[in-house]
Amino acid sequence: MITTADLKSQTRRELATLAKNYGIAGWHGMRKDELVDAISKTQRRLRRKTKAATNGTASKAKKTSRTASAQSSTSRSAAAPRSSSSSAKSKPSRAGSSRTAAATTKRSRSKSRSSVSLNDRPLPEMRTPKVSAKTARIRAQLRRQKEQAERLRDLSTGTLVGGAAMKNGNQKSNEPHRDRVILMVRDSYWLQATWEITRASVSRAESSLAERWHTATPVLRVMSVEDVSNNCAETVHRDIPIHGGVDTWYIDVQDPPTRFRVAVGYLTSDDQFHSLCRSNIVETPSPGDCERLDEHWHEIADDYERIYSLSGGYENDSSDLKEIFEERLHRSMPSRNGSSQSAADPTLLRQSKLPFEVDAELIVFGKTSAGSSVSLGGRPVKLQSDGTFTVRMKLPDKRQVLPVTAESRDGMRQRTTVIAVERNTKVLEAVDVKDTM
Repeated sequence: MITTADLKSQTRRELATLAKNYGIAGWHGMRKDELVDAISKTQRRLRRKTKAATNGTASKAKKTSRTASAQSSTSRSAAAPRSSSSSAKSKPSRAGSSRTAAATTKRSRSKSRSSVSLNDRPLPEMRTPKVSAKTARIRAQLRRQKEQAERLRDLSTGTLVGGAAMKNGNQKSNEPHRDRVILMVRDSYWLQATWEITRASVSRAESSLAERWHTATPVLRVMSVEDVSNNCAETVHRDIPIHGGVDTWYIDVQDPPTRFRVAVGYLTSDDQFHSLCRSNIVETPSPGDCERLDEHWHEIADDYERIYSLSGGYENDSSDLKEIFEERLHRSMPSRNGSSQSAADPTLLRQSKLPFEVDAELIVFGKTSAGSSVSLGGRPVKLQSDGTFTVRMKLPDKRQVLPVTAESRDGMRQRTTVIAVERNTKVLEAVDVKDTM
């Protein structure tokens, strides 16, 4: 008999063929698990019937043998008192009794065989069908896809080992690992979200969502924050699909200045959002108030006061925001009342860049007789009433050859002047005065 584990490893088509051979009714519309249950029950029933039939046949044969032995003994005891003259006749009688007992035993055995119907006989055991290379490859591919989906659904960014947060096998810090998401302002149209999720929170979400967990997708929910006095202070702006294995996401926003907050969690198929953690509130500045900031922490260090201020560090006294800045930059952040400059205008704590732009243009001018026509590079030039002209044009970084042609009013005379111009601009690196002193 095929074990239940072997049945579960087969495909539905293979199980359907096996159910058909066993004569199971309704196998056409059964699912795989139903086919496994039906075949297992059929095998158990046939095994019980086979065992019962074997036990019954053995008991009947034993009883028939005892009856034949008793009849033979009776015949011998009845023939013993007879005279010696009838001994020759008694021998055929004993032979006949033996033949009668043998015939009786044969009939009983045939009767016991006929008592087991053909329908009660177990079907021959079927060998486990061999799995083709294509089927094995498809099963392996489905298994890999399932494992990948589980990895992408897992938003945990570290594992708690001995009270310290571990990430990629390296110890992040000696502080306990906890759930938090930090939102920072990069410029008027870009935000940066950085989060830290524990494995325990993901496990709680899986238990809470139950069967909806298998279709839930991890998202980063962006919410616009209105006046706190309004009942609808937070409005869902949009949901951004994210995946496991990352802990930073850049978010593009519109209509500055606007206040935002984000939340990390799972969105189910019926639009139910399970939140893991929520961020601080930030406000994007008006366009032109700040320049675009760099995208790496070692470059953020050059302008960390501005980013910290725009992300609401001075206004909300966000402990998580302050902690992550101090952890990444390895320096203590100034408090709101730490200096008069911070209290007055925290966005101007440091002028890390000096705007400086230089450009050049080309001006071509000249004079010819009134009524003539002039062209520059094949394009006509407008002349003044006295025959003078002035052309102002861009001067890119390359070599240009500009032919200037004048033609008389009757078209019988023409003169040409060629101007060759080359521009080569080089921008030197910025120099800090304190480094040169």
